[in-house]
Amino acid sequence: MYIPVEQPEYALTSVGLDSVTLASRPGLAVTALAGRDSIAAAALAVRERGITTLLPVSVATGTEYGDERELAHAAERLAALLHDEAEVLPHIRIGSPRMWAALNGRFSTVVRERFHVSSPCLACHLYVHLARVPLAKLLGDVPVVTGERESHGCRVKLSQTALGIDAEIRVLSRAGIELLAPIRRIRDGEEIGAIVGDSWAQGAKQLGCVHSGNYATLDGTVTYDELAYARYLHGFFEPAGVAIVEAWRETAEPNYEAVVRTVLAGPDAA
Repeated sequence: MYIPVEQPEYALTSVGLDSVTLASRPGLAVTALAGRDSIAAAALAVRERGITTLLPVSVATGTEYGDERELAHAAERLAALLHDEAEVLPHIRIGSPRMWAALNGRFSTVVRERFHVSSPCLACHLYVHLARVPLAKLLGDVPVVTGERESHGCRVKLSQTALGIDAEIRVLSRAGIELLAPIRRIRDGEEIGAIVGDSWAQGAKQLGCVHSGNYATLDGTVTYDELAYARYLHGFFEPAGVAIVEAWRETAEPNYEAVVRTVLAGPDAA
């Protein structure tokens, strides 16, 4: 189960927290909770950026499968890892199917035909960052920590590139939120293992996604048109994210489909 993204106060009270008390804490950050990369990122944010209190937030996408207790286990591992360095608050799970659908499902044919780029993973990563914005705003514009990495050894992840991460940072900046990506330039999975503990294997003890690897060829390689990808980021990814941020200034529950439709109908999406 998850709490709607658009109800951040309810999300906090569901785990016994309140925004006024929490917002008064210095060194507070919202942190992504997923697999070991997110845990490593949270640890480095504490050690390198002076974060002293972490609110772990996982985001439901509707495409995940597996044992959701793995999220609670990840939160426990994070608390144990940082037991004498920072306070780790109770884990919150949030989601917004309507926002996910507007960014990834409803206009997928239009996006593919216009930009010649097609993968639900791309805007899904934007979605999970946007989903944490209302909570971060409620708590006083606190930063959001992400485990995004530009490189995963020899593997290419189209959803995590330098251009994509930069675009995500700019989108959240428009909301007044700093997106911290402390492990973005760590290439070696062994270095991640050294941070979280070598017993946690890459890809283990986390939820799977039905779309995993959808942009890879039959032999597992990933090739893509870099110019088309850049046009997609400029013409859809970033403006759609910014449009949602701006819509939240008017109402807590905007019509996401209408917002994204307006972006695609605009001159920059040509």
